[in-house]
Amino acid sequence: MRLRIGFLGLGTMGEPIANNLRKAGHDLTVWNRTASKADHIVKKGGSLAQTPRACAEGRDLVFTCLSDEKAIEAVLEGDHGILAALKPGDVLVDLSTAGTRAARSVAERVRRAGASFVAAPVLGSRHAAEQAQLVVVAGGPAAGRDRARAPLHAISARLFELESPEQAALTKLCVNAIGAAMMAGFAEALALGRSGGIEVANLVEVLQASSFHSPLFLMKGELVQNGDYAPRFALRLAEKDQRLAEEAAAEQGAKMPINEAVRKVLLTAIDGGRGELDYAAVTELFFDWVKR
Repeated sequence: MRLRIGFLGLGTMGEPIANNLRKAGHDLTVWNRTASKADHIVKKGGSLAQTPRACAEGRDLVFTCLSDEKAIEAVLEGDHGILAALKPGDVLVDLSTAGTRAARSVAERVRRAGASFVAAPVLGSRHAAEQAQLVVVAGGPAAGRDRARAPLHAISARLFELESPEQAALTKLCVNAIGAAMMAGFAEALALGRSGGIEVANLVEVLQASSFHSPLFLMKGELVQNGDYAPRFALRLAEKDQRLAEEAAAEQGAKMPINEAVRKVLLTAIDGGRGELDYAAVTELFFDWVKR
């Protein structure tokens, strides 16, 4: 079914996701704070809206894919915001990682407009987004998930559905907390190996032959070997997700001492000017410490 879709946020992940919705045959209208980032999609047949409200008005489905909860707030509220455009029966789908508090708040405001909110954070890199191979965790009312299901399948390899936006948001935070801990532990071990003369490639090869092997270690190990830290997933965003996990833990009565330690390491790397690099660049921080 060809749907009229409004899509807001054409960053590292948003642009390829929106483009896959266009390629799936949907009537796509996009908005981005920097309008020039929409040029590729507009040239291929998409339309450019001048405001978030204009992007959301008259659509069968509205998607947001933004960096954090502040960016979501900026497009929701005000005379030119998404909420001003929503009417009963509309569906707003948020692909961002914005945490449980934001999911709860947005869901309540969307409900007051008579519309449905589906939190659908995505798992995967820009390459996975380009290949429509993301993993999506979608949580929200059944009617909203029904409307969003086909477009979400068009951008993903796997779709998991949950009953509430908060559950979807929390699941993404749990997964990213594990990923950040894995990356920090991997970086620390690579630096330990280097301090004793073991090359990164050799350590990764042995690790991949062990029961602790992981696609993450293989992929990020190659980046470290090549010194390639172009942002597939920026370090500052990894730290943001750790912060959101800590906030959720505080609300829910959970303890996250490992998450807190990892976040401190990420913050140190950011303070050293690596915030816009891929989060594998945390390895360089550990390498710096070896040099001392």
